[in-house]
Amino acid sequence: MIQAFLTDEHFGWIITRAAVTLLATLLITKIFRLAWGVLGKDTIHQKFIQNVLSSFIWASGIFLAFSWFPQFTSVAGALLAGSGIAALTIGLAAQESLGNAFNGLFLSMFKPFEVGDRVHFVNAGITGFVEDITIRHTIIRTFTNSRVIVPNSIVNKELIENSSFSSSQASSFIDVTITYDSDVSKACEIMAQAIGSHEEFVDMRTPEQLKTSPKVPVFIRALGIYGVELRASMWTATVAINFAACSDVRRAILQGFEKSGVRIASVRTIDPLNRE
Repeated sequence: MIQAFLTDEHFGWIITRAAVTLLATLLITKIFRLAWGVLGKDTIHQKFIQNVLSSFIWASGIFLAFSWFPQFTSVAGALLAGSGIAALTIGLAAQESLGNAFNGLFLSMFKPFEVGDRVHFVNAGITGFVEDITIRHTIIRTFTNSRVIVPNSIVNKELIENSSFSSSQASSFIDVTITYDSDVSKACEIMAQAIGSHEEFVDMRTPEQLKTSPKVPVFIRALGIYGVELRASMWTATVAINFAACSDVRRAILQGFEKSGVRIASVRTIDPLNRE
């Protein structure tokens, strides 16, 4: 069959038409993706639908390209003749792929996360931002800018911690332990000032709390072995900027403590013989 095809007088023309068909499929897919990107929104549902349609375009283009080959018709006829065995074989081979496709559909419908959300897959220990979802897998961008490709069937079984599910605001604790001989009130004032004056700080008080609650409450969380343990919360608009904002706040608190004589507690500071 292959020898007959290679010696066919229309060999060059068939190859050309098949190549043109594949190039046209590539062009149509790119135009479709560009148009979808302009007109559509970057949601998990639309991402999934976009990838499904792109896969359908490619599958149609490949089928059409093969249909130019005369031998393709005889091969297809032979497969149809043994359709029962062929269907069973293809079904077994595609079982996992179909499972991923259906799980991807469920994920896009019920939306446990959206594109751009910060998620943590508890069982797999994967943390990052949702970047894309295809028929087969979900793409997670980690904090080191690498990509983790997770099959949709695994994602659908995961315990998912979504930091952006109902609100994009994020909070981290600012914990500081000061010595017992330091001025606790002054330390709380410095912490509240450093947090509340940061440009990324988001005031989460309700209208009722604005009259009664401080802008940044600072709590004594414990009277520890090393000293007085203080805690405050740093709220930002998104989790993506929270880490850097907390770093800035800790630096400002440290500088404020140094100027005011507030001392950070340590093993050394609880030993009277080593006190300065």
